[in-house]
Parts: sequence; structure tokens; C-alpha cells
Amino acid sequence: MSRYASPDRDKRVHNLAGEIADTRDRRVPIMLMNLKGILSSVPVGSKEGIKIRHEIWDYNLLHVLILVLKQDFSIVDGDWQTAAALAAILSQVCAGMELKGQDRNKFETESLSEAINNLFLLARRIQTRYSKIQGMQKERQRLVVCYKGVLESITYIASGHVVICRNVIESPWLLQLLISDDPDTVSGVMDLLPKVLRVNRKLLKELDKKLVHSIMDELVYKLSVNTEVSIGALATKCVLRICDFYKPMVDTLCTRYKGVRPLLGKWEGRGFNKDLEDLKRLLQAGNAQMAELEQFARAAILIQTRWRGYITRVKLQKANKAFTKFHRTYRTKKSVMEKRKEQAKEALELQRQLKLNRQRIMRDFKEKQLQSIEILPAAKVESYLQKEETQAALTIQRMWRGHHIRKSNKKRTDMARQVKAAIKIQQGVKLWLERLEKRKKKIRAELKPPGLTELRRVELQKEVRTYREENPARYCQKDDLEMIHNKASEMLARYYMTARTNREKQTHREALVGRIDRDSELLSLAPGLDQATEKDTDMFSSRSVPVSMKAKADHMAQMEILRKPWYKKLIDQYMDKEYEDEPILF
Repeated sequence: MSRYASPDRDKRVHNLAGEIADTRDRRVPIMLMNLKGILSSVPVGSKEGIKIRHEIWDYNLLHVLILVLKQDFSIVDGDWQTAAALAAILSQVCAGMELKGQDRNKFETESLSEAINNLFLLARRIQTRYSKIQGMQKERQRLVVCYKGVLESITYIASGHVVICRNVIESPWLLQLLISDDPDTVSGVMDLLPKVLRVNRKLLKELDKKLVHSIMDELVYKLSVNTEVSIGALATKCVLRICDFYKPMVDTLCTRYKGVRPLLGKWEGRGFNKDLEDLKRLLQAGNAQMAELEQFARAAILIQTRWRGYITRVKLQKANKAFTKFHRTYRTKKSVMEKRKEQAKEALELQRQLKLNRQRIMRDFKEKQLQSIEILPAAKVESYLQKEETQAALTIQRMWRGHHIRKSNKKRTDMARQVKAAIKIQQGVKLWLERLEKRKKKIRAELKPPGLTELRRVELQKEVRTYREENPARYCQKDDLEMIHNKASEMLARYYMTARTNREKQTHREALVGRIDRDSELLSLAPGLDQATEKDTDMFSSRSVPVSMKAKADHMAQMEILRKPWYKKLIDQYMDKEYEDEPILF
């Protein structure tokens, strides 16, 4: 049992291990398929997932799974689809395995390398089976899916464990899979190469140059001889990735494969022109340094192009916003002007209508007046006109008086409002003055001396009575008594006036004494200058500018005193302040 295995084992893994131990060899692959459900029940990277993988390692199910991949799956239920599923399960177990100590070394050196070899062996068998089948299109497609699934499992394991990437590239099965003439199977291998090289970018520098040249020879051969577009695109991509990760290969490509450049013309316009142009530039550069300089130049041009495009787009966007704002402002201003014109036109029309209405009313009134005059006898016409004039005069007088009264009422209303406001202000001032008088007459609780309790008051009263009994007052006249009473009242009032200030000063003195005690305690516990830290400096420093300036001035004065001769120190120490201005005589 491994020391990394949890004491709380998963019963599913335990039962599965027991069933595999009791079953026949032919049924083992089918039984191992149950690991897929166990692994999918927990998230990848979680504690439960790591625990299950540890148990798989403890029960040697991983070793069994790796060994099973060696057998011929044509006689197993599900044939090569079962093999692809077991390869996927193996990749999931290996990618999430986290071991320590000897188990980790054994896993990385033995188990992973054996798993990669068996997966490549499985892929080679599927490739061989694929090449033997002719005319059965569905069966061939099914085998291609299984084949690519096995290669994806290899990629997944390599991405989880960088140390195994070297085993993948150095595997002899890789070249055998790559040498095949079947486009469907070769495309899977050429898709595997860039992914593995991307996981470990320094891998090609650690490999044998003969192996790298063999892989490059086969890729260039596929690129020059093959006519499949997918093979050409993948071969071009692989060559470029190898040159990116291994700079010396650029020189080899330009010297060893000079004749491949004219053959690249057949791939033009086939869907991968960008990679094709990059390969042509590498061949045209002649060496790795020139290729790198050209790459830098293209990168600079690309950056400049992107930047200029960005600046142009920003300017166009700002211009569009400016034009939009200008159009919006123009339309708004135009609509406002049109609205004003419409309002002015409506106002003129309204005035014209009012004028016409007034003229019509006057005309109707005159017509009615003329009709009334026509009906009246000639002797009553003059009295009627006089009566109308009198009525008109009364109307004018009534309107004027109403206007005058309304105008005078407005002034009276303002005056009344001012009077009410003045009354309210006077009431508020009177109440405020009354509160001040009451506050002066009333003795505040905070002015009472500290410690004056009821018991203390009784004791003081006893002492007063005892003093009065022992020292009876002499008989005085009324004027003397009033004078003594007034003097006592003045003394009491003076005491209450200064009591609060004295209490505040006393509180301030107590606070200063407490602060001095605390500072002295801190200074006594302070470390020496050679042991002081930044935290101690912050503790004994102040953020207040006046305090800092006063401390600096005191420090400079103290340093000045320390720099003086000894006799001046004695003078400063023992000389009285009242004699400071007198000359010193020795």
C-alpha cells in the first residue's frame, strides 16, 4: 500500500480491482472501461480526483491498463474503439496523477515511458489495419477516428508531464507513423508534432541532430512529393514550428533543402498562403540571423501598420462623433429657430385676432347703440347720451380705483409681512436673552467641585455649625451685614466664573502628566540606536508639523549646548534668569 493513499478508499476502485483480479485476461479491457465512469464522477484536479488516481496507482490498475494496450484488440469486444477509449482513460489517469518521492520517480521513468510506447504501438497497429482495408469507407473512417483519438491521448499526457515529451519525439514508432503514405494517418502525426514541441520549446536543442534531421527530411519529402492540401499545410506548419523552436535548423533548411523552394509553387492558392510565404522567406534569407532580422522587420512593419490603423480608426471615430455632434447641434438650433418663428407667427396671429375681435365688439356695441338711439324719441336722445357718458365715466373711475386699491394693498401686505417678521425676530431674541439669564443664574452641574456627595455635604455643614458655635458672630449693624453679604456674593460669583477654567486647566495638567508618564515609560523601554528598527522610528516620531518643528528646534538647541565648552555649560546651568542680561565676570 502506498503512503500517499488515503485511509478512506473508494469502494468502486477496490471492487473493480478485485473483479479484474478474478476475471480472465480477455475480459480485462472491458472491465477497465468502468474507470471512465469513476474518473468522470469527480472534477479534474480536485482532492477527490487525486485520491482516486492514487488508489488506481496503489491497486496497480495503471500498470494493468498500460499492459492491456499491447494486445491485439481485433479479438476484443468493441475492437479498436475499445482501444481508443482505454487510451483516453489512460491519458486522464496520467495527466491528473500527483505522486511524491520514489513513486513519482517510478511513475515518470517507467510507467509514463511504457505508456507512450504502448500508445504508439497501438497507433501503429491501427494504421496497419487501416492500410490493409480497401473499399470499406465506413470502417476506414472509424479506424481514423480511433487512430486520432490515440494520438490525442499521447498529446494530453505530454501536456501534463513535460519530461515525457522527449520520449514522444525519440520514439521509433513516431518516424514509422510519419513515413506512411496514408494522408489520413500521416496528418494526425504531423498535427501531434507542433503540439508536443509547444509544450517543451527547448526539446529540439536536447535531441540528437540525426533524429531532428530525419524528421525534417520526411516533412520536406511530404511537402515536395505529396499532392494532398491537408498534408502540405500540416507539413509547412511543422517545418515552421521546428525552425522557430530550433534556430540552427534554418541554416540547414537553406543549405540542405535548396531544391525545395521551386517546388513550393504548386501549393500557391491552396488555402495556406501565409505559412507558405513564411517558409519562402526563410529559404530566401539564407541563414538564421538574416531570417531573424527579416522577422523583426516584418514584426516592426506589422506593429506600425496596426498602430497607424488604430490611430486612423480613432481619428475617424472622433471625426464621426464631431460630425454627428455638429449635425445634432445644427438640427437642434434649426429646430429652435423654427420653433421661435412659429411662436412669433402665432403671437402676431393672436394679436391680430384680438385686435379684430376688439374691433368687432366695438362695432357691435356701436350698432346696438345706434339701434337704441333710432328707437328712442328725439327728445330723449340727448338724455340717453348723457346717461351713457355718465356710466362710462363711472366705469373708468371704478377700474382706476380698483387698480389703485390693489396697488396700495400690495404695499400694505409687504409692510404687514415685515412687521410680522420683526415681531418673530424680537420674540426669538427675547427668548434667547431669557435663556441666557437663566443659564447665568443656574449653577451648572459641571461647576460643582469634585467629590461633593451628600455625605460630604453633611460633614461640611457640621463643620460650619461647629465653627459658628465656637466663634459666634459679633453684633453688627445692618449696613455692615449687607456689606459682608455683598462681599461674599461677589467672592462666590468670582469663584463660579473661574471654576470652569480652573477645572479645564486641572484636566489638561492631569492629561499632560499622564502623557509624560507614558512617554517616559516608552523611552525607558526604547532600544539603542544600533538596534532601532523602522517600526521603532515610527513609534517615536510624530506626524504633526508643529510638534516635529518644536522637537527639531529643541534637538538643535541641545546639540548646540553639547558643542559648547565646559565653562559655558556651567554658566548656562547655574546662572539665574534674572541675571541673564548682566555681563559675566571671571
